Amino acid sequence: MSTGRDRQRILIVGEEPLARDDMRILLGSAGCECTVASNVQETVSVMEQKSFDAVVLDPQSSSSQAAEVISRISRFHPNLLGRVVIITDEDRDSETRHLAERYSIPCVQRKFLLQQLWGSLETWLRPEAVFQDLTHVARLISDTFRDPLPAGVRGLHDGSRRLLYAAGSLRVDLLIEPEAGASNRLTLAGQILDSAKPDRKFDGVPVTLQGWKGAAAQATTEEFVEFHLDFNFESNVSLQIRIAETNCITVPLPVLERARRSAAGYS
Repeated sequence: MSTGRDRQRILIVGEEPLARDDMRILLGSAGCECTVASNVQETVSVMEQKSFDAVVLDPQSSSSQAAEVISRISRFHPNLLGRVVIITDEDRDSETRHLAERYSIPCVQRKFLLQQLWGSLETWLRPEAVFQDLTHVARLISDTFRDPLPAGVRGLHDGSRRLLYAAGSLRVDLLIEPEAGASNRLTLAGQILDSAKPDRKFDGVPVTLQGWKGAAAQATTEEFVEFHLDFNFESNVSLQIRIAETNCITVPLPVLERARRSAAGYS
């Protein structure tokens, strides 16, 4: 592992841009410095320019490319071979699983990416350095673009999207909608609740929207544990909610879409 720097360097290799961005947002929220590469040539090039603490390899449709990347790592960076994670698709990845078994590389199923990727990396990276402020990664339990509205929840205006996340007993209720008169702007309203302690207050909790270049917007919860953020459109963003000094919830938002007709930011 490299020394003399605070952030752990993760190389993410995969052909699909959206999948790479999802992992970059997830790992970046934990304080990691992420570099992405889409093919063998880019991987070799970036590994010649800098050292890495771990590699996340997403073969998708190209198991032969994954084999080439692992072969290069084994030959030129053997100390890094024990710090590789492979993303697999359960129904169609026999070749990738065989490759992982050959090199004793742990696999993470794509459908369990949020739950399993952290655990795979935690065993290698220093938790006290990288994950000291990350206690929970919230999981998405309801999305009005995907699921029927829960009983008692009113229908939404065109272009609005309602998301509900869970982290332990905490619930984060979000509403994203286009900003009036601005095709490239979105507003996000949120509320933090504790299902185990309904009377618990979260006044003054800092909330940060993380985008491609870092913090894109910031707010604090108000009297009724609500917060409001306005931001320029980005397809991949996440929220960091600092419940306490050493207790931070990361909320990875689904991929957003640019404005279409009257529904800004959505299809």
